[in-house]
Amino acid sequence: MTREGSAHKFEALRERFGAGYDRLVPVTGDLKQPLLGVGKSKISDLKSKIDHFCHFAAIYDIGASAEAQTATNIDGTRNAVNLAEALDAKCFQHVSSIAAGGLYEGTFREDMFEEAENCQHSYFSTKHDSEGIEGGKFNVVPVDYVVDAMDHIAIKKA
Repeated sequence: MTREGSAHKFEALRERFGAGYDRLVPVTGDLKQPLLGVGKSKISDLKSKIDHFCHFAAIYDIGASAEAQTATNIDGTRNAVNLAEALDAKCFQHVSSIAAGGLYEGTFREDMFEEAENCQHSYFSTKHDSEGIEGGKFNVVPVDYVVDAMDHIAIKKA
């Protein structure tokens, strides 16, 4: 998925991809829209054809307004999940952020979600609210490990 204004970036990525570039299909959307703004005909075209729906889009600007961060980080995550369900995607992969722990100092483990501190700032609170599982656990791992794992999982036959 790409934003309307980023179509040129998608085409550059597609060119670098090399063999199999035709497997990359541009879908224009908006995190703030229900089903990310993807129309019924596109959903119909893609239904049951998506193996991995990877969501890691968000507003990363700590200075953005609380309204913009809520619309993108919380509602956008919900919209992404709803689109993945509408597409019958086989796997939904959500890349989290250490910002879900707020300004907690020290090691923040997956079993410490309730210990998140200083989440008053809208950036931290929206990341915490969009990524938390009440009463459950979530994984916190280094980003390069996550990228390598997603790459491995995405090409695994089984």
